[in-house]
Amino acid sequence: MEDNSASQTSRGWMVFMVLIITWTPILNPLSSYSAGVWTNEPTGASVVLDCPFNSVSGCGILDAYSSSRIVSDSAAPVSATNVVQSTIYAGNSAGGMQLNYVTPQVHRQMYVGLMWKTNSQFQGRQVGNKLFFIRGPQNNGVFLFNNAALNGGTGLLIYSHNSANLDNSHTCSLDMGLACFPNVGPGILTVGAWTKIEAYIKASTTNTSRDGIVRWWVNGVQAGNYTNMNVASLGINEWVWSETWDGTVNPVPTVDWSHFIDHLHISIPGGGNSSDQPPGPPASPTLRSVTTP
Repeated sequence: MEDNSASQTSRGWMVFMVLIITWTPILNPLSSYSAGVWTNEPTGASVVLDCPFNSVSGCGILDAYSSSRIVSDSAAPVSATNVVQSTIYAGNSAGGMQLNYVTPQVHRQMYVGLMWKTNSQFQGRQVGNKLFFIRGPQNNGVFLFNNAALNGGTGLLIYSHNSANLDNSHTCSLDMGLACFPNVGPGILTVGAWTKIEAYIKASTTNTSRDGIVRWWVNGVQAGNYTNMNVASLGINEWVWSETWDGTVNPVPTVDWSHFIDHLHISIPGGGNSSDQPPGPPASPTLRSVTTP
C-alpha cells in the first residue's frame, strides 16, 4: 500500500497558504491605503480617516452643498484614478464645495495630509484663497494659497488663526498675527501641479499661553514651524474644505476655478484626546457624518 503522508502534508500546507493569502486583507482592515506617503505624520498617531475619494460620503465626509464631483485623473499621485473636484464656474460669484469631517471627540492635536492641485487655468483671488481649515470650538484656523493671481500662478501656503479671540501678533504678521508665512522653507504652491500638503496643529493650553504648535510641509519639505502660538485652546475636532469667504467670490472668475484632492489622511497624534506627556491610549479609528456647523 502506497504511503501518501508526504503528499497529504504538502497539500495541507498549500491549502493553509491559500487561506492566509485570501484572508490577509481582512486581518488588516485599518491599514492606510497610502502608507508611507505621509512622511511627516507623528510616529504612533492614530489614523481616523484615510480617504481615496472613490466617493465622499463613503469616507464619512459631509458634502454640505452636494456640490463636489468624483472624476478620474490617471496622474493622481496616491490613489488614482478617482479624485474629488470642486469648481467655481466662470461668471459665478458663488460656488465650490464645502466638505466637513468631524471627529467624535475633541483632541489636543491633529495631523492632516492631502494631495491637491488646481486646474491649469486657475486664477484665484489676489490674496487669501482658502483651502482647508483645521479647527475646533471657538477656533477657525485656515490654510490659504496666497497671491496666486499676482505671481504668475505661484503663491505661498500660509496659515491664519482666523479667530477674533486670539492674538498671535508676537509671532505672525498683520493685525492680531493673522498671517503666519513660511518661516523655515519656501512653502510655494503652483497652479496645476499635484502637491503634497501636510499640516500639524497642537492646541495651546489657553488663549494666551503661547505654547501651541502649527507646522506645515509642501512636498515633504517643511515650510512653517511656529511653536509659540495661541491656537485652539478648547481643542481640535474638525477638518473643513471651503474656498469662498462668506459664500461669495471676488473678483468674479472669468474662467472655471477648480481644485482637486486625490487623497485625504487625518490622524490624531499623542494618544487621542490626551496631551503629549504622557500619551494616552490610542483612539479607535472612527468615521462619522455630521450636520453642517
